[in-house]
Amino acid sequence: MSRPPASLDSLRDEIDALDDQMLDLLMQRCAVVDRIAAAKQGGPILRPGREAMILRRLVGRWKGSMPKRNLVRIWRELLSGLVGVQGPFSIAVWMPERGAGYLEVARNQYGAYTPTSSHQSPSQVVREVTSGNATVGILPLPRWEDEAPWWPLILSNAPDAPHIVARLPLTGPGPMGIEALAIACMTPEQTEDDHSVLAVETGPDISRSAFTDVLTTAGLPPRAVWDARPTADDARIHVIEVRGFVQPDDTRLLALRGASDGGGIRNALLLGAYATPLPADALE
Repeated sequence: MSRPPASLDSLRDEIDALDDQMLDLLMQRCAVVDRIAAAKQGGPILRPGREAMILRRLVGRWKGSMPKRNLVRIWRELLSGLVGVQGPFSIAVWMPERGAGYLEVARNQYGAYTPTSSHQSPSQVVREVTSGNATVGILPLPRWEDEAPWWPLILSNAPDAPHIVARLPLTGPGPMGIEALAIACMTPEQTEDDHSVLAVETGPDISRSAFTDVLTTAGLPPRAVWDARPTADDARIHVIEVRGFVQPDDTRLLALRGASDGGGIRNALLLGAYATPLPADALE
């Protein structure tokens, strides 16, 4: 014998009971985060790699009718809110003009209520992060046509210098097609699926094929060359993206630095790494 259809009132009562259970679990989660904050004893509050792995796991488990992008958005707000209770947390965002879309990308990743400042100059965003006025900076992907690129401002071996730590949105480019990079004064975190960004210094006349060959031989075949700029000392610096996680002291970087042939590779520096955004098929 089939069950009689539930009334709207009973279904709403069931929703209310579930909301109470979800709220109780959320309060339990907050209590655990408080214990984590106490255990860190001043350690970093931002964990971009850990957060990406949480979201990948949850997206993989989700079986409900709500779109997975909405699930990611809910958890991003939760994760960002709990980062904010562990210590000072703010964002500096490049916004060249009103409605450019980067502010929306920043808030979708780091929370609608996280203190945020907007800046027309990418270099100002870098300065805000370097000075400690902002925890995270949101910047455009490097482009060949940029007249004043921001990435030379983060060319540093210091572990507490700004590094690229995330590529946004985690769910891939939105309706406006905007993508951004997040920088923070921390060493990037490894996940199970990453990309790294390197600055590679060469002689001024190296060919594209020779450049690619040296990188490939070192185990760092470029996935993309984002930018390249001449320097004052008869050299050229290339910003490249490679698949996988590269450590600051990675032996492959050491191999590159030793690959100079007079006009080839002169130096290589890690600009950062980020968890690979979720592919479209994982969000279907």
